[in-house]
Amino acid sequence: MLHNNKIKKRFFPMLVLPLLGGCIHPRPPAMSFNSNEVAWAQKPGHAVIRGCVSGAIFTKQHAYALSSGNATIYKSEDIPSSIMQVPRVHFTVDLLPQNNYMHVLAKKMDFYGLMHGYKNLNDPRWVDPSVLSYIPHFSCPAAGPDICTSPGHFVWPNLPAGQWYIVTSYDPTKEGNNISVEYTTAGVDVQKITTVEGQTVPFVAWAGTRTVLCGS
Repeated sequence: MLHNNKIKKRFFPMLVLPLLGGCIHPRPPAMSFNSNEVAWAQKPGHAVIRGCVSGAIFTKQHAYALSSGNATIYKSEDIPSSIMQVPRVHFTVDLLPQNNYMHVLAKKMDFYGLMHGYKNLNDPRWVDPSVLSYIPHFSCPAAGPDICTSPGHFVWPNLPAGQWYIVTSYDPTKEGNNISVEYTTAGVDVQKITTVEGQTVPFVAWAGTRTVLCGS
């Protein structure tokens, strides 16, 4: 149910976009940033995040017609056997150390990432340059095989222990050219995550028709 709600959330901005047009402009949060609250995020540590950025879609549908009075209604249903997992090859992960400022910023990243289709979550249009150094981030596959271990998977080592907003952005148009469903906007996933010194924490960013466990 959680993932279905997330899908609905993505369609709503697409519907209202023509109405909003140029009325919405991304900008940094209108509040002061206290760097002392998140200074711990710049220190090296021994925590690890092992993540998966993936999803699933139905590649085939069954179409049928229903009679309703004098009208014929055409409907379609997904074919369960056609479910296909789609690991994301091109994605970006940002870690925002939790405080009030970063909470507002994470919500902006989620909203504007969908409304405008920006590919860089740490875009200077809504992230003040003085804040960027407090937001660790990388992109796959550019970060290399040590971080981007396989399509849709990453390992992020040497992190300090603490509480974060983990924000993942991916461009669905770069993968699955043989898939009949075409996406029109970048996906953005925002979650909370806690890193623990000396431990590996799992993470899954998912968008699709249903939950399928990511392979290790």
